[in-house]
Amino acid sequence: ASRRHRRGARRVSAAAARRTLGGLLLAAGAAAKCAWRGAGGLAYVPENPQLALPPRTASIFGRRSGLLQLGSAGLVGAGGVPLAWADAAQEFKSSWVAKEGTSFLTSFSEESYGAMRDDARRTPAFIKAIRERVSAQPGLTMLDIGTGPFALFALVAARAGAKKVYAIEANPEAVARARAFVEKATDIPPGTIEVIEGFTTALQLPEKVDLVCAEIIGAIASEENCIATIRDAQTRFLKEPNNPESYIPVGAQTFAAPVTYALHPVLAPPRFEKLKGMPLRLNCRDETLQLLAEPQMIEDIQFSSPSLPAPGAWKQNPWTFKVTSERLEANNKKYFNALVKEPMKEDEAAPIAKETAYSFSGIAFWPKLILNTAGTIVVESRGPNGEHQKSHWQTLMSLVTPIPVPIKAGDSIVLTEQVDLQRDILSPGKYDLNVKLLSA
Repeated sequence: ASRRHRRGARRVSAAAARRTLGGLLLAAGAAAKCAWRGAGGLAYVPENPQLALPPRTASIFGRRSGLLQLGSAGLVGAGGVPLAWADAAQEFKSSWVAKEGTSFLTSFSEESYGAMRDDARRTPAFIKAIRERVSAQPGLTMLDIGTGPFALFALVAARAGAKKVYAIEANPEAVARARAFVEKATDIPPGTIEVIEGFTTALQLPEKVDLVCAEIIGAIASEENCIATIRDAQTRFLKEPNNPESYIPVGAQTFAAPVTYALHPVLAPPRFEKLKGMPLRLNCRDETLQLLAEPQMIEDIQFSSPSLPAPGAWKQNPWTFKVTSERLEANNKKYFNALVKEPMKEDEAAPIAKETAYSFSGIAFWPKLILNTAGTIVVESRGPNGEHQKSHWQTLMSLVTPIPVPIKAGDSIVLTEQVDLQRDILSPGKYDLNVKLLSA
């Protein structure tokens, strides 16, 4: 918990996104038309997208301009709708260093920690899993990695009957707060919870433990260097490192899908270059982003595995996503209804909605956590089919092309991902994507 909040600082307000989807589409349509014109194919006119907009559209655009923020890239923008782009390239590459993942390992944010604690999908599931595990082995010992300022999971374990809990936290302010919370807990024996400042990779414990609790999962599961942390815990801290019962969560997965993004054109060059490959992080309820195909699991990190990826290049087989007519039409309907509610005439809304829905912007990623060996306690940041839902995790989206690319049902999008895993948990990993668009 000590590393956050990747999940708060740059979030798009979900309520605002829902309320203003039509306004964003409307404003972005005019913005995109100001910025682009066709001349024997595709030519970019580097204008400010807020210039020369109709007064009503400019007003909407200005009012929404704070909805999207990207801290690392120094970018702030909003609005966008794909036009009928001509002859776009069919192979795209994107890469970034996951500084956002590791920067939260030592940061402290009251709002961020509160968001995690109050996540109704995350926290009750962890509490249930901890209680079930401890009740199955009363008197067990536990290592809580990233206990946070509330020492929440450490206290749950102690109250459920754990004999000893080592609660590790790297942020000094969070450590002080955690110790205060533990001291106030009069319903557990003194000394049951020991709050220790530092990183587990740099600490020694007086004994090996029965259970490791480690919610150190990013928007891409691996981006907070959980693999390096767990490999170290396997070697030095666990009595049974290859027993799945030794971990909560048992494993973490990353799902991915190609997406269309209604705000993409406003991020067209020269703004696209300012991203420098850094992905966007969106609220999981942000409906400006819609999936084009069924999601697939691209990372499956089983904490008890004796063959967790070692530091260095981690490359897996490519994944092929088939663009479906069901997804395209559902997206078209979503955008169309949003525009009509703005209000906008149906004959004007229809082409804007369709051009937005039938375009490819990039690849979205989000995590899923499996908390028990039976697989009955899970935490999903998005729905099982990628549905929008409330979560303190963000959806990470890599824009792999400077402008939206037209697509149709039956097209295939082939993704190859390589991660450069680090040995030092404070050294961010590097992610490289290669994406091919194959026309049906």
